[in-house]
Amino acid sequence: MKKYRLLFAAAGMALTTIGLSTLQSCDKVASLLQYDLALQTASAEVVLPPSADTVGSAAGSQVVYYNVDSFIKANTSNVLGINNIQSVKIESVTLTLLNPTATNNFANFRSASGSVYSNSNTTPYTMSISSNPDTYNTVLSLPVDSTVNLKTYLTGNQLTYSAGGSLRRATTDSVHIKVDFKFKVHVQG
Repeated sequence: MKKYRLLFAAAGMALTTIGLSTLQSCDKVASLLQYDLALQTASAEVVLPPSADTVGSAAGSQVVYYNVDSFIKANTSNVLGINNIQSVKIESVTLTLLNPTATNNFANFRSASGSVYSNSNTTPYTMSISSNPDTYNTVLSLPVDSTVNLKTYLTGNQLTYSAGGSLRRATTDSVHIKVDFKFKVHVQG
């Protein structure tokens, strides 16, 4: 009987050792995981009222709520989350007119800009075109600096997108602009 007790005790210790090694191995594997995730939140629609002011600028903004933690978990099989973000880079910013006409389009704008800030970083990060061509256009792709790390902007759950610019000609109707930001989120265990 003592022989069997010793055998069971030895087997139990071996299983415990294997179990702990397996858990430690899982932690090691998780720490090696890394993903580059393409993130595009919901589009924001900014409405600029008609304006005859070609000296000042026109701007508008809209708040978008987004759960970045859930997005990361859904794309990493619940292994990684918001605390695993290493970097957030902007890949593109697109402004699209939703109601263009021959007299109200991006040709009305001498310059154009788009910006983002969040409830975790309230300093607006802005991209702009300083010399927008005086030609009919309904879509503008703003130049982005893909080296800037905007990690602190996506650790909250509320993003505010803005669009606007200075006018070269008056607008006779409200200008509806769809704002799309695409991010690359790098997460690592």
